[in-house]
Amino acid sequence: MINGLQDLQLQDVITAIGGLGTAAFGLVDAAKSAFSSINRIGLDHIKQVVSDLTPEGASAGGLVNALPQSNILQTLQANWVNGADLTSQKAIAKSLIKLHLSADNAAAVALKTSVDPAVLGTVAANIAKSEPLSQAEGDAYSRFDLIVTALLDEAYQHSDQVYRNGTRTLAAIVAVALALAGGWSLVGTYNFWHSSDPVLALLVGLLATPLAPIAKDLTSALATAVNTMQLVKK
Repeated sequence: MINGLQDLQLQDVITAIGGLGTAAFGLVDAAKSAFSSINRIGLDHIKQVVSDLTPEGASAGGLVNALPQSNILQTLQANWVNGADLTSQKAIAKSLIKLHLSADNAAAVALKTSVDPAVLGTVAANIAKSEPLSQAEGDAYSRFDLIVTALLDEAYQHSDQVYRNGTRTLAAIVAVALALAGGWSLVGTYNFWHSSDPVLALLVGLLATPLAPIAKDLTSALATAVNTMQLVKK
């Protein structure tokens, strides 16, 4: 295996490692249909934040023109699983949170958003009756809007990072497994496991995951550099 790597050009090695990483990412993506939990990586934090901002009030069953909390969470989960644009997801979440706000749950929501409970309750009651807001109420509602935006931005950014890290970890595991299986199939059981090849396969698998998205650019850059050096020598 070592000799084979030594005989390859650097750009060919990078391309091969990038191909392994791409295959690993492809297998992880294909596995989502069988293992739905992959799609929901990172979603729990979003659900927690939104649940805190959409508590059920004393008369929550009688909410008018608003979805109950369970339906809100299902809607957000559907958007997350289908990979909708994060900006759109946050906008939908904020709209549903504001629509769910009522005089019954305003006090609980105010605790999570650091807004005056009495004022927010009055705002919710006036909105429900389509009555205009006073200057103080409008200012409080604007602060509420900004705080909800900030909370959702943190939730979605954090969850997106958790999702990307989770899928990369799964892809790395798959890449290592593929590298080990490839080395074993080429060299044979005894020669493979009683040499340094498993270590090389492990390194190749670990390199494949971060290198896969940029392998094509690196290969093109190396090819250009080699061609340039050859022209200079001439």
